[in-house]
Amino acid sequence: MADLILERFQAKKIECEVFKIEPIFDLPYPLWLLLSFVPSLPFPIKNLKSLNFEKFDLLILGTPKWTLNCPPVTSFIYKLGKFGGFKTSESGKNLPKISLFLTYGGFREDVYLKKLVQKIESFGFEVLAFEKFKRREIENSNVSEKVDEFFNFILKSINPSHPDASKS
Repeated sequence: MADLILERFQAKKIECEVFKIEPIFDLPYPLWLLLSFVPSLPFPIKNLKSLNFEKFDLLILGTPKWTLNCPPVTSFIYKLGKFGGFKTSESGKNLPKISLFLTYGGFREDVYLKKLVQKIESFGFEVLAFEKFKRREIENSNVSEKVDEFFNFILKSINPSHPDASKS
């Protein structure tokens, strides 16, 4: 999904950088499943210290919905919390706005997504857009139109004067 969204930005010549949220340890699936039952449990991720939120105008966070939690993504969101509560950084630059998307296969994805949005907003960030994509639709390549709508909404939110912003 991230690649599909990235393609839309690149096609419009909008500069992007990808940061993959990866846990520092590879754990077997049963252990990840067990950890995902603990709400708000973080799990350390690689390269988190090198991430500088100040250099971005927009962050698009993509996450899978596991059971009650995705521990590596929770670590990333807690990192956001360290910057939140301020509309500007120490250097005076506005902190980035955030859009997020969720991939899922099961149930209660709306509740999960709502909690993610609330957590991010509680840190003082503005959430521009959020969307969810069902695994079955992704596997069947039935998400192109939905990805376009998500992209166009984000584009319109960050730059209403962009020539393509009126297409959504």
